[in-house]
Amino acid sequence: MVRSYRHLGQTAAVAKAIGRPDLLTDPRFSDPAKLMANMSQLTAILDEVFSAQPMAYWYEVFNGVHITFGAVRSPQEVINDPQLRVNDIVVPLEGAGGKLTSTISSPMQVQGVTKVPAKRAPELGEHNEEILNELGFDRNEIAGLRASGTIGKSSPQPAPTATKPSASPATASKPTPTAATA
Repeated sequence: MVRSYRHLGQTAAVAKAIGRPDLLTDPRFSDPAKLMANMSQLTAILDEVFSAQPMAYWYEVFNGVHITFGAVRSPQEVINDPQLRVNDIVVPLEGAGGKLTSTISSPMQVQGVTKVPAKRAPELGEHNEEILNELGFDRNEIAGLRASGTIGKSSPQPAPTATKPSASPATASKPTPTAATA
């Protein structure tokens, strides 16, 4: 197999570890031009060797001879990697349902500010009532908006009761709901 002086030890270690030291002297792979011309043959050999054993076997083999390697993982393997959870890269997703239980954490970290837990995105219109309450609308007015079709039906998530803003009736004006609050 083609190898540079710098990589000779690693190449020899890999060939011996996989039980194919003959690849080191195989004339098909002895120089860059021959290697390129016979790449499909080398790939077939390596595919056959690696598919003969499970990944756990190759982890043991390569770790035992101190070969730097890495596995290409499936999405499910990645999401279940314990290191990603320990390092808070994959975190639980609050309020999610069904198969969705975790998400990728935000990479943003602000010094002195505690990260808030990841939560599911709200359903369309889920917080309409809460927002309208904060803007000073009472239950009857919200019911009227709902009856007129301005906003959708009540959301399945109960919104906490908000207190009305402290403004005198003479100076308080209520904005007209728009598509942004619907």
